[in-house]
Amino acid sequence: MSGLKFDKDKQQWYRMPLVVLKPLADVYCIAGMKYPPFNCLQPFEDGDRRLYDAMMRHAEASQIDPLAINHDDGGVYHLAQVAFSALTRLYNALKEAENVENVPQGPAD
Repeated sequence: MSGLKFDKDKQQWYRMPLVVLKPLADVYCIAGMKYPPFNCLQPFEDGDRRLYDAMMRHAEASQIDPLAINHDDGGVYHLAQVAFSALTRLYNALKEAENVENVPQGPAD
């Protein structure tokens, strides 16, 4: 007898190669050494523009070499920092549009 699993229309996470997330996790770890937990999820002044500017600076640094390392910021890949900025911008936009529910906001007060 076989068990049942009703997941036909659910997101298929297995298609995402987790190896691409490791460099992104490295960026979050480096940020965790500089800022409090979940700081990147908090609103800050002119956040979207500042994240866009950071994203483009790191994109420029990796334009010729996609494996360019940011030696000034913990030795992470510049492209991972591009991904970090892009995902943080997306998070903030979704949050602002009220499409994100139950998102961690950091430690409870």
